[in-house]
Amino acid sequence: MDGNKDDASRCLRIAEDAIVSGDKERALKFINMAKRLNPSLSVDELVAACDNLDSVSRNSSVSEKLKTMDGDDDKLETGKMKYTEENVDLVRNIIRNNDYYAILGLEKNCSVDEIRKAYRKLSLKVHPDKNKAPGSEEAFKKVSKAFTCLSDGNSRRQFDQVGIVDEFDHVQRRNRRPRRRYNTRNDFFDDEFDPEEIFRTVFGQQREVFRASHAYRTRQPRNQFREEEINVAGPSCLTIIQILPFFLLLLLAYLPFSEPDYSLHKNQSYQIPKTTQNTEISFYVRSASAFDEKFPLGSSARANLEGNVIKEYKHFLFQSCRIELQKRRWNKKIPTPHCIELQDRGFVDRHIPI
Repeated sequence: MDGNKDDASRCLRIAEDAIVSGDKERALKFINMAKRLNPSLSVDELVAACDNLDSVSRNSSVSEKLKTMDGDDDKLETGKMKYTEENVDLVRNIIRNNDYYAILGLEKNCSVDEIRKAYRKLSLKVHPDKNKAPGSEEAFKKVSKAFTCLSDGNSRRQFDQVGIVDEFDHVQRRNRRPRRRYNTRNDFFDDEFDPEEIFRTVFGQQREVFRASHAYRTRQPRNQFREEEINVAGPSCLTIIQILPFFLLLLLAYLPFSEPDYSLHKNQSYQIPKTTQNTEISFYVRSASAFDEKFPLGSSARANLEGNVIKEYKHFLFQSCRIELQKRRWNKKIPTPHCIELQDRGFVDRHIPI
């Protein structure tokens, strides 16, 4: 309801402008439109102002076209024109008609399938490649507008509220003016409206209905640019980024890596016990013969390895002692063997409070 009130207010403003310009017929039309959209409006003053004006016809262009058709009827008898009187009558009736339902020959309760069938039948009769009567292009465009309007649920409901083509077109233009540059599927009031595109969509792109090609193109707005699809050869950056982790995993799986020479704890791979010469810290190796061959006693390599064993074992004792001290805060009876071993081996300079 609020939308109808806004449209009614706009219609009144247009009527006022028409009164100022002296166009009585246009002013009365929009006064009646505003009254239908909002019956509570008071339009008596505007109607009184219209009584003092001389009516100026707004459909002069259509009248001139119809007069031209009437004048061309005499040419039918000469046999030089490639259209019949039936073609002329059909085009004339479509242009004169002001109701989309009547143009397609349908009732208001018709279905979408019936609308499509009626359009297919009528568009073939008035297509300019088949119907050479004067005004066939205008009639074909009007038939396409009727199909586009009635085949869409939203535009059909709006048309049912107004009921007249001219009033419906005006309301649509007023509502769509701020978004004119955006060309949508249902926006058939923009400069980009193409009846041939609708015709090809209904009948199929691959089907040649007529041999001759006939296209209608309206002038494209200056500030509107057509979007073109850019095909980039090769994979995109996003695809490469998504595949990169899988390549890294495959690379890591096949990269060679060396296993440690020893382990402080006995496990399935390290089961041969060894001890350092001075501190007698136990560690485990994979093979005794291979280890002694690689790290013979008295060599610098053996000394460096035992130094790493002592350093790693010392770190292990510190971590274990810290955990034991944290547990003793809650229970003084918990033993601290690793803290005691730290002190006994001289790995700490001060006494650890146990």
